[in-house]
Amino acid sequence: MKNTFSLARLRNLGLALIILGIGISVFGKVRSGSLLLAIGMGAYAYSRYFMIGMKRRIELFLPLLIAGTLFVVSLTLPHAG
Repeated sequence: MKNTFSLARLRNLGLALIILGIGISVFGKVRSGSLLLAIGMGAYAYSRYFMIGMKRRIELFLPLLIAGTLFVVSLTLPHAG
């Protein structure tokens, strides 16, 4: 069976979500853009951590913490589109 899930595919998906999130945020949909940006950052950080093979946990937890914080802040934005 062919494995359809790979870390390279997850990294590319993360980069695409980051670019899409920035583009959406620039044109006025701040909440939607920051949600996409947070999800993309999390996917990119997770995949890069396991692709590079560095095993310092701060290199995984700090980007995921920043992405999670951005996710929570984007949900609490008042009157964002």
